[in-house]
This record gives sequence, C-alpha cells and structure tokens, in this order.
Amino acid sequence: MTAVTAPDAPAGPSGSGNPVLDRVRALPPTMRQQTLFGLILLAMFVGSMPFVAQMRDADYLMLQLATYSAVLVMALGQTFVVLQVGFDLSTGAVQGFTGGLVYLLVGRGFTDGLMIVGCLVAATAIGAVVHGLLITRARMNYFIVTLATYTILPSLLRVILDGASKPVHSPALDTLANGEVLGIRTPIIVAAVVFAVLWVVLNRTVFGRNVYAVGSNREAARLAGLPVTAITMACYGICSLCAGIAGLLLLGNLGAADPSAGIGNEFFALTAVLLGGTRFSGGQGSLFGTLLGILFLVVLANILLLSGMPQFWIGAVQGVVLLVAVGIDRARRD
Repeated sequence: MTAVTAPDAPAGPSGSGNPVLDRVRALPPTMRQQTLFGLILLAMFVGSMPFVAQMRDADYLMLQLATYSAVLVMALGQTFVVLQVGFDLSTGAVQGFTGGLVYLLVGRGFTDGLMIVGCLVAATAIGAVVHGLLITRARMNYFIVTLATYTILPSLLRVILDGASKPVHSPALDTLANGEVLGIRTPIIVAAVVFAVLWVVLNRTVFGRNVYAVGSNREAARLAGLPVTAITMACYGICSLCAGIAGLLLLGNLGAADPSAGIGNEFFALTAVLLGGTRFSGGQGSLFGTLLGILFLVVLANILLLSGMPQFWIGAVQGVVLLVAVGIDRARRD
C-alpha cells in the first residue's frame, strides 16, 4: 500500500545553501546570540592588535585579566539573581565591607583561615538572610532592599575604619591576589574556579533548573511545588558570597581596607550580565554570556584608553553599548 502525503503539509525549513549559516540558525536563540557576540569580541581583539601594541603583549593581557577577575566573580553571582528576576545593587558595597571585616578580624588576632571563612559567611548572610528574608517574607521590593544595603554598608565601613584607609597585612590574601601558579596569576585561577563551580550548579543540578523555572514564571513555579522562597534566598546568598570573594581579592591587591572600596563595581558587573544576554525578565541567560560580557567591556575599555581616548569618556561609551545591545535584544523578542 502506497503512503499518501497531504498536499498541504507544512514544508520543513529551507536551507540557505551555506552549511555554516544553516548550522548557526539551528542553534538555540541564546547560544546563537552568544556566538555572534563572541565573534564580535574576537574581531575587536584581533583587529586591534596591529594598531595597539599592548594588545599583543601577553604580560599586559594577563595583568588586565587579573585586574578584572574580582569584577567577573561579582558578575557571576549577579547572574543568579537576575535569572530569577531581580538584581542586587549592593554587591560593590559588600565587596568593600568585606575589607572592613578583614581589618577587624586580623586586628583581633584571627588566623588567615578563620578570617577568610568568617568574612565569606558574613557576606553570604547579608544576601541570603538580610536580602532574602526582606524580599521573600517581608515582601519588600528587591530594588529598595539592595539600595538600602548599598547605602548602609559603606556607612558602617567608614565607622569601622574611622573614615580613613587602614593597612591590613594578610599573607594569605596577598598570595591570593598577587601570586602566580604555573605562570598564571592567582586571581584568574580564583575566577576560573568560581566560574566552574557555579556553572556546574546552574547547569547540572536540580537547583539550577529551578532557578530558570522561577525566573521564567514565579507563580507557575510556586504552584508546581518549587521552593521559590528558598531559591530566591539562595540566589541572593550566592551573589553576596561572590561579592565577598571579590572583596578578599580587592583587599589583597590594595593591601588596605578603604572606605570607598568597591563602590561602582556593581554597575560594571551588572552591565556585563545584561550585555552577555541575561534578561531582566528572568529565566534566560548563562554564566558564559556573563564571561563574554566582562571580556567585551575589558577589551573595549583597553582599546579606547590605549588609543588615546580620555578615561572619563569610556564609561559613557560602555553605557551606550549596553543600551544598543539591550535595545536590539528587545526588538528581536518583540
């Protein structure tokens, strides 16, 4: 018996004749966007090499990667918060406040190990307990809650430091921020380890799948029996933990606790998260996109600065790039 095919059956997608283009079109939208973004980043980097000598200097590039490793760690934590629909304005303040905690604990004779654990536990508690409970239990808006800690923590830091920078001697943090392992600077290694751990958590665990589910539809996730409150608290805890790690790296690099440390870094980190394709509406994005966002901002800033552009204009250019990228993404979704 001969099979009969309906004449009005929908035809499959027609190929473009270009196997590479067809393969790119077959990728999921997020992966396709990140592939395009990565190609643009690669073109910027390679294209700048003949004109900017420093972009051909391996030592200079290693130094830049080490310098921005702390901000990358902050951005990775911020990604979790944005994925479940929210953002944390206080990450820069937590980063600076961690330096004040180091100053207190070292001054009271704590060993480096206890000091590091104590600082990270305190940072995590700020996110999971303070932010998490106020947002989920008190039902306060995440913008208001994190804006409050953005204001409170720098004030407490100034009280701790009496308004002045205080030198801090910690061999462990000095090694963490300025050491090398097999020729690779330790801040890069720390950032790579944090990236690997969080990637596994987000992509290979039930918790990671739940984060995406909550971000896609919070009410549907609640009705499905997911622990939405616990997931939200955990995401804010991870974000503040990453800010605490970034604070340890920053203090080790500076060698001192400073009242203004960290302020402003939260916006750089959030810019990288959004530039990397993680959406404010939640449920879509990735840590790899955030990594691309940081690399793009670093390469762009170095190209502009080394080409002679005044440093004051670089932030404006990065802001315009963010607006264009988010605008294109919004237009594509609409």
